[in-house]
Parts: sequence; C-alpha cells; structure tokens
Amino acid sequence: MAHYYFDFRNGKPPVRDDEGAEFDSLDAAVQAAARSAAEIGTDRLAKGDTSDVVIEVRDEQNQRVATVTASMRIERHGSSYQGPHSWSA
Repeated sequence: MAHYYFDFRNGKPPVRDDEGAEFDSLDAAVQAAARSAAEIGTDRLAKGDTSDVVIEVRDEQNQRVATVTASMRIERHGSSYQGPHSWSA
C-alpha cells in the first residue's frame, strides 16, 4: 500500500491535503481522485457553477504524480436562451 495526497486547486492557492490516504496502486489513487472531482463538479453544477475541478495527486515523496481535471462546458445555441438556469443533479 502506498500513501497519496489529493490537493484541490480552484483558481486560488491550492488546498493542500496533509492527511492523505492509502491505496493499492497509483491507478487506484487516480480513480479515487477522479470520483472526487466528479462529485465536486456535480455539486457545483447544481449551484450553476461550471468551473473546472482540479485535483493534484502527490506521492509519499511529495512528488506530483497525476492531475485530474473535471470540466463542464455549456454552450447555448439559437434564440431559445432564457437566462441562467437552476440545475439539479
């Protein structure tokens, strides 16, 4: 088992994970980071926020080993646009 840390970045100084978690492999840590980014993105979308969610994965040697980015892009087409929409997920 290896220890990995998930730092959260959102256009501001990163929120550093000082606790971390144990995973069987880097792939397992990256999958967990991807699930977390998707959950955060879903919560944000419900509030109308479509900004990127970025999680940087660090290893036990404090080296960045992966970056997971969840993006939501909404493009409106035609004349049916009626202003901001309240989303629910």
